[in-house]
Amino acid sequence: MAIQDIMRIAAIDTLLGMGTVFAVLIIISLCIWGIGIVFKQEDPAASAVSAQATPPSKQAVNTSDEDEEIVAVISAAIYQFIRNQHGEAAADEERYIVRNIRRK
Repeated sequence: MAIQDIMRIAAIDTLLGMGTVFAVLIIISLCIWGIGIVFKQEDPAASAVSAQATPPSKQAVNTSDEDEEIVAVISAAIYQFIRNQHGEAAADEERYIVRNIRRK
């Protein structure tokens, strides 16, 4: 067998192998995409909240009390999460402080 024949067979084997791998990867990604579409569920709580939300222009102007309440709720949620994950000793209330909240 000449070197040209060996190289031709090697190139064909490489192309067939790589083509098979890419074809299987494309099939897998299409299956995952299809499963995502079939099993897509809407969160009923999120749709209820968005239906009840008022436009920003009609909300109250007093944001200082609202901001303090949001900071308190977020701080309590962080404290409870850390307490549940790491135990009572790790959840020192004064170690975790919410310093900034950005609205979108």
